Amino acid sequence: MKKIILIFVACMSLSGTTFAQKTQKTDKKNNKETVEFVVTSEDICDNCVRKINNNIAFEKGVTGIDIDKEFNKVKITYRKDRTSPQKLKTAFSKIKMDVAEVKAETDNKAKD
Repeated sequence: MKKIILIFVACMSLSGTTFAQKTQKTDKKNNKETVEFVVTSEDICDNCVRKINNNIAFEKGVTGIDIDKEFNKVKITYRKDRTSPQKLKTAFSKIKMDVAEVKAETDNKAKD
């Protein structure tokens, strides 16, 4: 009888932690936004892509970067509670790239 109770308690404690982790993940997904910048100072070359990937990707809160060299656009996905578009512009100015913000949108894919 003690073994059955012990197994039951173990199963209940494991399932409780699983449900707690699911609620935390959904909160983080709803907290993401995407902003699109246009590089105005120059055309995006391979060296610029390297600078963006080595510097902007490691800014606090940045979760993804998509670079379109043809149209000089950089799309950045970030956590709203960790950074803002203004801070990202400052990060671009640190690597001597002038950018203009095109649009910011809430990440709707995470809500599904």
